Amino acid sequence: MDQYLRQLSELALIAGQKIIQIYVKDFKVDTKQDTSPVTEADRLAEDIIVAGLKRITPNIPIIAEEMAAEGALPKLSSNANESFYLVDPLDGTKEFIHKRGEFTVNIALIKNHKPIIGIIFAPTLNQLYVANVEQKYAQMFKLNDEFNLSNPLSQTDISAANIPNEPFKILASRSHINAQTEAYIEDLRKKHNELEIANIGSSLKLCLLAEGEADIYPRFGPTMEWDIAAGHAILSAAGGYIKTDTGDDFIYGDQKNEFRNGNFIAYS
Repeated sequence: MDQYLRQLSELALIAGQKIIQIYVKDFKVDTKQDTSPVTEADRLAEDIIVAGLKRITPNIPIIAEEMAAEGALPKLSSNANESFYLVDPLDGTKEFIHKRGEFTVNIALIKNHKPIIGIIFAPTLNQLYVANVEQKYAQMFKLNDEFNLSNPLSQTDISAANIPNEPFKILASRSHINAQTEAYIEDLRKKHNELEIANIGSSLKLCLLAEGEADIYPRFGPTMEWDIAAGHAILSAAGGYIKTDTGDDFIYGDQKNEFRNGNFIAYS
């Protein structure tokens, strides 16, 4: 892992430590204008990451979830070559609130409208995913309870190709499944003799695809670019891909649409 990836990874780990400190005690849940929940953990983790990114790369703009909720986002250049970060400090807030453990810290670097760096940390699993798409580097680090990256318990190359043929495994959101998704799954059921569905929260779904632990993740419902950018980078570096539901490439940096995603399907 190069120094830049390590710096980004350390930011995710520090944010994860703060999140866990809050997770194990009682905490207040507020409601944002879009009616989605937010906690002290979301805000403090984002503060840690944003401050760290500004220190590491002061000239790269940052698009982060809670900044967006407060209307405090920077305006991106129309130059496609300009890089920017997408940050979701706590993806899976509902899972965090309900103490289900399936939440993650997400940092992505976007260039030419595509994610080229992805960092995802799952604090309750002690698992850190790190990817550089251009270098085709994708690894998962299993850490001790101090989240010590210098001495990981294990360090594994991950590949989306590690999947068995049967059963065909579908990943679905634990908190956000709808009728369109269910209809798509029913169509898949007709094409496969054996089919397994796993409901999982947060960007962990994209990590599982990247590890070859599942075949497909259809998402017909609202998401934001920061929800999936880091996972997209990890999946791409591991050999998987994401397309829109019409088969087009997925494009990042849609300021006019306030960084909302359309429907998409992720494949291992």
